[in-house]
Amino acid sequence: MRAQLAMISAVAMLAACSNADNKTAAEKDGAAAPAPAAENASMPAPKPGLWQQTVSGGMMPAPTTVKMCVGPTVAGENPFSAPQQGVTCSENSVKSAPGGAEFHSVCASQGMTVTSDGKVSGNMDSAYKVDITTKTTGANVPPQMAEMKMTVDATRLGDCPAGAAPGSVVQ
Repeated sequence: MRAQLAMISAVAMLAACSNADNKTAAEKDGAAAPAPAAENASMPAPKPGLWQQTVSGGMMPAPTTVKMCVGPTVAGENPFSAPQQGVTCSENSVKSAPGGAEFHSVCASQGMTVTSDGKVSGNMDSAYKVDITTKTTGANVPPQMAEMKMTVDATRLGDCPAGAAPGSVVQ
């Protein structure tokens, strides 16, 4: 269950915080880039440290809280989890919005395509909120995953415990 919660949190945050340089995997390998978004801005990144994240919505019957170690922001990587193999994004745009930023991404993995739209608001040094809507398509997508709305409320608790790697869930 804990691994599933970490995965749900990471999925929500993947759209919000991954690929900060706005490049797809193909672009990083030298392939042609898709048409640029009308406006690209930097996605605000959380201050490295131990963050308590409460995830609600989606397939969860009740809000669930996890503590996750967040590492320094590295362009093109998700600061909330280890880089995810096999995920490619054809779209990944961020634009400034009042109080934060809005994002849109279209990513594919394991025969599914996930389109994510959302907004990040708050102070990335101490507390932030992410509201995200995901639409998943593919041959074997369960109906409850076809469209989900999730909210992540996060509060920085301090530094990560000794030995905790970025992306790790801490008890």
